[in-house]
Amino acid sequence: MKWSDWAVLALACVALNTGGARAADPLETAMQTCWSCHGVAGEPKDPTIPIIWGQQAKYIEKQLRDYRAGDRDNQIMSSMAEAVPFKELARAAELIAAKAWPQRADVAKAPAPESAATCQACHGADLMGGASPEGIAPRLAGQFAEYLDDQMGAFARDQRANQKTMSAMMKALSAEECARLAKYFAGL
Repeated sequence: MKWSDWAVLALACVALNTGGARAADPLETAMQTCWSCHGVAGEPKDPTIPIIWGQQAKYIEKQLRDYRAGDRDNQIMSSMAEAVPFKELARAAELIAAKAWPQRADVAKAPAPESAATCQACHGADLMGGASPEGIAPRLAGQFAEYLDDQMGAFARDQRANQKTMSAMMKALSAEECARLAKYFAGL
């Protein structure tokens, strides 16, 4: 699907989700648009779109700010992040983080590559994310392998440059090692 198709889909979802009864919280109502891509129950149908429910709030907030500032490039997400009032970014991230991470039973377990130990320094021993020397690291455990592999490649190719340490680390790994890591993280 081309980005323009995604944009049309997102705008259609905005139109559908803004009609009808008003919710008590306008921000939560506006965020219904997020679930059109990121999944109504927290699990996107497209494995190249990340699971964000239950992700680290400070990490989500940073990504929203990076999309708004152009430090992370994605036309759809930049537009979506700009639609959230700047003063509401932290609260939007907290609302997303407060939702339960979806339980995925269909994921195959994969052996841990040796390089996974390096990832634990920032992403936590259990790879659930949290505070790190570089700020807040996202949860990797249970994320889609396709999304993780794509993002590792984007860091390696300098297509995603909003975290310099990740860019340097991913350039040191082969594409095959990144794919092994992604499968391992997804199976946790």
